[in-house]
Amino acid sequence: MIYKLMKRHLILLLSLLGPGIFLAQNTDQKLRQFRKTVDSIVMNKMDQYAIPGLAIGVVQNDAILYTKGYGVRKIGEDGLVNEKSIFHTASISKLFTAMAVMHLVDQGKLSIDDKLLDIIPNLNHVDERIKETTIKQLLNHTSGLPDIKNYHWGNNNQAESSLREYVLGLKLKTLSAPSSEFHYSNLAYDILGYVIEVVAGVTFEDYVETHVLHPSGMTHSDFRYFRVPETARVAPHSRRWSSQKIYVRKTYPYTREHAPSSTLNASSEDLAKWMVTFLKEVNNEATSSLYADMLVPSSVVYPNIGLGFQLYEIEGYKAVGHFGGDQGFRSFLMMLPEQNIGLVVLGNCDYEEDYRQEIIKPIARLMLKL
Repeated sequence: MIYKLMKRHLILLLSLLGPGIFLAQNTDQKLRQFRKTVDSIVMNKMDQYAIPGLAIGVVQNDAILYTKGYGVRKIGEDGLVNEKSIFHTASISKLFTAMAVMHLVDQGKLSIDDKLLDIIPNLNHVDERIKETTIKQLLNHTSGLPDIKNYHWGNNNQAESSLREYVLGLKLKTLSAPSSEFHYSNLAYDILGYVIEVVAGVTFEDYVETHVLHPSGMTHSDFRYFRVPETARVAPHSRRWSSQKIYVRKTYPYTREHAPSSTLNASSEDLAKWMVTFLKEVNNEATSSLYADMLVPSSVVYPNIGLGFQLYEIEGYKAVGHFGGDQGFRSFLMMLPEQNIGLVVLGNCDYEEDYRQEIIKPIARLMLKL
């Protein structure tokens, strides 16, 4: 009698809790399978292209779904890449510089239609068209300014005055009239970094750290490479054309005057945290207008650029983000705002660079199916 009563109670309890239990089990099983598939995609590409080390971050629905490191931080040594390993992210840096600019806009300290020379009147120029250059044109690469030909990474400048001295030492000349053509320009973003310094009254790095990095939980990332702990650093790798031998580059791509365009050093975990924060803000109707403006075409001469963000399409869905590449490193960050999905891949080699999208896009398609 007691056994029958207990059995009825157990059946009743399972009938009440069972659907939730099975749903949780099913969700856990799907997540395990998803991570297994991601691992397979990543490792296949690493084997195919002989990538020394790589890290990924995947977010969905306001949470980090997966972040992991693969391979080694430096060939010939035992240190392994993990989700906290710090990579040079190259032009992904521009997203954070653009956000810092928009933060100043939100505070009413700056307008994207402000003229550059109104903010930095002592800027040297040998082209009258510079007088018409605006903050918006710097953000969307339609200022007419050229790209940088030599970054002089070996300078390894660390002084706080490096960016100011670099920008004020320029003699600016445009390739075309403002807003008439698209010319991708790292120079424009280095100038934007100095604009931030002038308007905010603090160094570019301090402003971005206080108003962009730390609020999103990026406490281990920094535009200043010399602040990155040795135990977290990842070495740059290249491959010789003749012998196809992979080697460690002697010079890490860092010098402070190019911080705004190129020198964010970050982990996949920190970038995943930032994507979660950014997607929440974009999808929050009360706060989205500022950042939503960054994610739509901002120029008639080149429709695939917003304000800082490159614009893509995958499986018919809108995607935004940025590619990155410098000596020894390649990276790619992509988000699908309407699907609340974000992905990032960081690699410590600069050859066979298509591995970035060949890893990110299959994972994105998998997430869309799920």
